[in-house]
Amino acid sequence: MARRFMLVTALLYAMLPLAGCWDQMELEQRGFVIGVAIDEGVTKPEELRGGKQSFRVTFQEVIPAGLKDTGQSGESLAGKSYFNITLEGQTMLSIIAQMSLMTSRSPFFEHLKLVIVSEKVARTEYGFANVLDYFLRNNDARRNVSIMVSKGEAKSVLDTMPQGEKTPVQFVQSISKNQDSYRMVPETRLGDVHEYLLKQESFVVQKVTTRDNYISLIGAAIMDGDDNKLVGMLDEKETEGYNYLYKGIKGGVLEVPVNDNLVVFKVERVERKVTADVSNPERLKFAIELDVEGSMLEAYERLDYLSDMTIADLQDRVTESIHEVVDDTINKTQKEVKKDVLGLGVYLKERHPKVWDQVRDDWDTGANYFAASAIEVKTVVSLRRIGSVNNTEARDGEG
Repeated sequence: MARRFMLVTALLYAMLPLAGCWDQMELEQRGFVIGVAIDEGVTKPEELRGGKQSFRVTFQEVIPAGLKDTGQSGESLAGKSYFNITLEGQTMLSIIAQMSLMTSRSPFFEHLKLVIVSEKVARTEYGFANVLDYFLRNNDARRNVSIMVSKGEAKSVLDTMPQGEKTPVQFVQSISKNQDSYRMVPETRLGDVHEYLLKQESFVVQKVTTRDNYISLIGAAIMDGDDNKLVGMLDEKETEGYNYLYKGIKGGVLEVPVNDNLVVFKVERVERKVTADVSNPERLKFAIELDVEGSMLEAYERLDYLSDMTIADLQDRVTESIHEVVDDTINKTQKEVKKDVLGLGVYLKERHPKVWDQVRDDWDTGANYFAASAIEVKTVVSLRRIGSVNNTEARDGEG
């Protein structure tokens, strides 16, 4: 009996390694998908087998051997380092199943870097959330995957020839991580989007545009937290204002008019503080205080920049320029699309929870207390450095 028990135990131990690798797939069998672009399908509604819409999805898959340089010449192998495949279907899972039958490797999403949703898909009811549902449920897709909305066809972004990178996805990501650009919003990740969708908070997503093989991430897409669809776009100027108002801009420059010339102010630090008068929940009053520090990098107007009077005047002009862009942003978000992407609802929830409980159901929908609120921006500008040259000579034609 003891011998039989020992034999069974030995067999069980021998089977354990086999049980751990039942679904193992060799590295050579995996197709590493790094980018996905989702456009509206061309299938007519009457041809759909249930459901409300179809999607045309483009996958960008890398060819590992092509990511290396060509030996001595160092020539880029961009043309051979990836390939795109476009398929259509009504669900992401069915489209991926098609892809498995058309490529030599099974699609693998653990190295996915970027998902681009076209403006047309994002504007349909729940279209944005529906196409991201697969990636949110798929354990292979990581929460730091970048999410973007394309102005126009999403596929065109993955078809763009990369400049200085091996793949279009790497090229787009290198631009999106540029922290010094104030004309685009910070990188939007899958995990962030998931939290916004669960909390039903309105939010912005990076916008990507292509033109003549050129990629731009200037601007932003405004997403409605209630029905998860695109409701508007922020242009370059409005995006700059958004970056001041939301969490403080990380960098950038302002071209400030002085007489008939320009002075360039580099923004180096912005601190944002929000306060609110909540005595009347139906007519809330917000005050956003901006503390801005920066340096003067260029000056085409000849002035005495060591003069306290000149510095004070420049600080006033910078303040006016900042108020101009933030006023445009407030007008777009509060008066036009009427969606709170400025984080004021989050502020109420954290600092005035009892008031938030009264207005939350109609914050930026229904009665829309956000649109009825008063928002005042106060800015203090500090010019810390004026550069190494104090140019005080008279301009041509002046005595």
